[in-house]
Amino acid sequence: MAAQRTVKIGIVSPETGPMAGFAEPTAFVVRQVLQAMRDKITINGKTYPFQIIVKDTQSSPNRAADVALELIQRDKVDMVLSYGGPETANPASDQCELNGVPSLSTAVPIEPWFYGRGGDPKTGFDWTYIHFFDGATYANSILSFIKKVSTNKTMGGLWPNDADGIALSKAFSGVFGRAGYRIVDPGRFDLPASTYSTQIAAFKAANCELAQCVVPPSAFALFWDQCAQQGFHPKVMIASKSSEYPPSVKPLGERARGIGVPIWFTRAYPFKSTITGQGATEIIKAYEAASGRQWAATLGSTHAMLEVMIDALNRTKDINDRASVRDALKATKMTTLIGNVDFSKGSVPNASPMGVVMVQWDKAPKGSAYPLDMFVVDNAMAPAIPVDRAPFPIPYA
Repeated sequence: MAAQRTVKIGIVSPETGPMAGFAEPTAFVVRQVLQAMRDKITINGKTYPFQIIVKDTQSSPNRAADVALELIQRDKVDMVLSYGGPETANPASDQCELNGVPSLSTAVPIEPWFYGRGGDPKTGFDWTYIHFFDGATYANSILSFIKKVSTNKTMGGLWPNDADGIALSKAFSGVFGRAGYRIVDPGRFDLPASTYSTQIAAFKAANCELAQCVVPPSAFALFWDQCAQQGFHPKVMIASKSSEYPPSVKPLGERARGIGVPIWFTRAYPFKSTITGQGATEIIKAYEAASGRQWAATLGSTHAMLEVMIDALNRTKDINDRASVRDALKATKMTTLIGNVDFSKGSVPNASPMGVVMVQWDKAPKGSAYPLDMFVVDNAMAPAIPVDRAPFPIPYA
């Protein structure tokens, strides 16, 4: 039975600006999903026209809030999706919570999303949900990796004064401190920063052989340049929020070799899409062929986010009742391209946790179209994913 009303989904996305790496696969994923669905969706026995509207935040939290409100009030969307760190997901989720609109976020760690929005573990949120990793999973993935590299167990932390920086500073101090690592934390700082000389001096003075940061790509590029200039050469560099994305790593050239980061999707993931039936390798090949770009982990998380959205809509009893859509989303239990989704399993309410694997960048294999590639070096937090090679210290020239 056909219905005239169009079901609309809004995506709040950092298409431009410093966080644009998160959004690079979005156009491909949206196009692929709409083609597979033939621009239609069936809800409670009725088939509706289906539309996905993408709004650019320009990597601005204020604009993320504005475009989310625009999607809610002007476009009258039935659900809002968001991703790209707390800078995007938090203000978008807040607008949905305030206006009573179902929302799903990804590509933002659970704690910065939950506690960064003032979440109470006793009550949670009414309308907003997240599917991504939590801080303990992330930190333990890194811990398992660095145990396999010979170091003096002294780690420098470059953690800014934002939701990500605050959350990771707590996670690392706890997990790594208990494991016998010394954490050198020069304190929170505001972004953007013009120099990291103070932090680098502290790391050098403490003889840090490991370092971890959670900053946007442009900030990491500046930090890594200044490390080279000022003679700070850690054996291990974990560059979160930047080295997950090929466009952020490519400008570093040879100096990207050995940089590591936990990620949530690779070509070896054994799951298949509930929308297209494709596995990870097939989707990666299709993306690279269509875009001419190297794949990134957000290809998997963005695709999975749309899988969850469609599954929830398919189970919705009354599309004209936002609470009905919300209840279907809340009850989700499924396996997506990147693994299982279950919002009852999180360390806090409204959250579905996922595993991660540790990767390092190195020269791509012969025959690759790209100079660098990611290699899985530890799978402690996602044992179903095979390891490509052993961990290795950064090979400085």
